[in-house]
Amino acid sequence: MTNEIEVKLVPITDDEQVHRLRDYSFPNKYNEERRKDFHYWIRQSTTIGAYDRQQLIGQLLVLPLNMTVHGVNYEMGGIGFVATYPEYRNQGIVKKLIIRSLEEMRRKNQYLSILAPFSVSFYRHFGWELFFDKLHYSIPKESFPQFSKSTNRIIRFSFEWIKEKEFQEIQQFHNQQALKTNGGMLRDVAWWRRLARREPDCHFALYKGEDSVAGYIRYEIKDLTFSIKDFVADGIDAEQALWNFISSHKASVHAIEGTASAASHFGFHFDQPQFKKEIIQDVMVRIVDVYAFLKRYPWRNLESSLYVTIQDPYAPWNELFFHIKKDGDVEIVQDRFIERKRILFLPISLFSSMMVGYLSVKDTLLYAEYSLEKETVENWQHALPIGQPVFYEYF
Repeated sequence: MTNEIEVKLVPITDDEQVHRLRDYSFPNKYNEERRKDFHYWIRQSTTIGAYDRQQLIGQLLVLPLNMTVHGVNYEMGGIGFVATYPEYRNQGIVKKLIIRSLEEMRRKNQYLSILAPFSVSFYRHFGWELFFDKLHYSIPKESFPQFSKSTNRIIRFSFEWIKEKEFQEIQQFHNQQALKTNGGMLRDVAWWRRLARREPDCHFALYKGEDSVAGYIRYEIKDLTFSIKDFVADGIDAEQALWNFISSHKASVHAIEGTASAASHFGFHFDQPQFKKEIIQDVMVRIVDVYAFLKRYPWRNLESSLYVTIQDPYAPWNELFFHIKKDGDVEIVQDRFIERKRILFLPISLFSSMMVGYLSVKDTLLYAEYSLEKETVENWQHALPIGQPVFYEYF
């Protein structure tokens, strides 16, 4: 049957088939606003389909997004809504969709790709790798944090009862902070509209500093739980003021829930830091075009030339020998005239995780095919910026 399968970009005339396949394959059927949101992204994304004659039997969407890597904003393809009908599974259809998605992302200059895996091992096989340890926390009432910082600079509103000026300020502030955050994603108007459609009951609390926004939270109160969706603060004063605002709901909620980076020592400065915390690894990264990625990469301190060879059978344009010069320029070398112990040999998965800051050079080399000389290891350590990535968006 698979000989008859054709993989191609889904035409507009087949939008309804995309909706039907999504609704069948995922546990929650989209209605009303969520359906409108999904329809918008069908049109805006690179929507790739697998066809058995005229019937759409498999699909994958590549959302046109972005991601900041150590201060440099990269175009990014967000993989989502991967699905096939049950009777067509285990026939290599998703593999074909993934390969086509890599080709399309490269064509559209989306040098990075992010996805939330249903199976880490499955997507690791195709070159994606884990890059963020997300910490889920649940704070009981008796452990709500309380600080001396006053909360009288809080401005509150919601998606339903919007304050346009303050909402614009939050959007600008969010993107300013995202550019400072390794792994941050800039949100455009369409993304904010998506959040409003998917979580329409959300409220906002905006904290003003002396003359500008210094922090905000987006949250929802449901079933006696204060659920934090966004928590963005520029400095300890804003952070403590926002926590005081959250804790002021103590009379009406029994718990605070949210997510943070496991690398952030979350709760360390709380009076009662011993509450439930769980680490979740549910997001993966992949470099789509190594040469283009390296050309824009913000090297920290290049003390000597670096050499790397990438193993990437599903994106063969990456299987090259790269020379990173001391001035940051990158060239593709045909003849390997360098000693093997000076060349970093890595699969694209490990290389991707290392370059975005999740794996250290030392940790990466534990899984490398060949060992490196000490001087080369130190050169790589000095060259890469320091900073764990964080990525809280979902698609």
